[in-house]
Amino acid sequence: MTGCSEFGASHPPKTAGYSRVTMSHMILPQDANPAGIVHGGVVMKHIDDAAGVLALRHTRCNVVTASIDRLDFHNPAFIGNLLTLKASLNLVGSTSMEIGVRVETEDLRTGEIRHRPT
Repeated sequence: MTGCSEFGASHPPKTAGYSRVTMSHMILPQDANPAGIVHGGVVMKHIDDAAGVLALRHTRCNVVTASIDRLDFHNPAFIGNLLTLKASLNLVGSTSMEIGVRVETEDLRTGEIRHRPT
């Protein structure tokens, strides 16, 4: 047993800021449809990866995604954009946590950064 029956059971308490994660990924042709727009599933995977890294960093235990409250796609991201995911803790309980992930895209040619609400 690793002492993971409760979050932080074998480690000192951490602040939400300590566990914050920022990850970036370049959108490549294999991530997109023929129109050059990134597949929603690719974005979902990156969101889950960022949330998983945050949860593992915070708990130092194995973690799984139990549910996603909501995911809305308002604007497309395109091949060549930089996808940046900013994950942070919203709530921590004794056996679960809520994590928020903000998704942004950056056009590396113009420097324009857009929030992709999710």
